Amino acid sequence: MHQSLTIARLVGPVLSAIGIGMLVNQDIYRQMAGQFLAGYPYIYFSGILALVAGLYILNVHNVWTRDWRCLITAIGWFITCVGVFRLLAPQFTVFVAGTIVATSGFFIGAGIVLLGLGGFITFKGYVA
Repeated sequence: MHQSLTIARLVGPVLSAIGIGMLVNQDIYRQMAGQFLAGYPYIYFSGILALVAGLYILNVHNVWTRDWRCLITAIGWFITCVGVFRLLAPQFTVFVAGTIVATSGFFIGAGIVLLGLGGFITFKGYVA
C-alpha cells in the first residue's frame, strides 16, 4: 500500500496539472503538440522517458486488485505501451497524434479526463 500511495502522490498532481493546463491553454498546447510532432528526436526521447517511467511503475507496483490501486498499474501499462510505440514507430506516432490533436475538442476532452483521473488519484494518495 505504501508504494501505491507514493506513486499516487506523484502521478496524481502531475496528471491534474496537465489537465488544467489543457483546459486553460488549449491554443498553446496545440502549438506545442505541433512543434513536438515536427521533430523525430523529441518523439524518440519522450519514448525512452515514457518507457522507463512505465517500467518503473510496473516493477514497483504490478498490483491488480478491485480497488483504486489497479489504476496505478493500468497507468504504468499505458505509459509503457506509449513509450514502446514511440520508439518502434515514430512516423506512425506523428500520423496518429497529428490526427488526434487536429480534432477541435481533443484538448477539452483530454483535459477533463486527466483532471478527473489525476484528482481522484491525488485524493486517494493523500487522504488514504
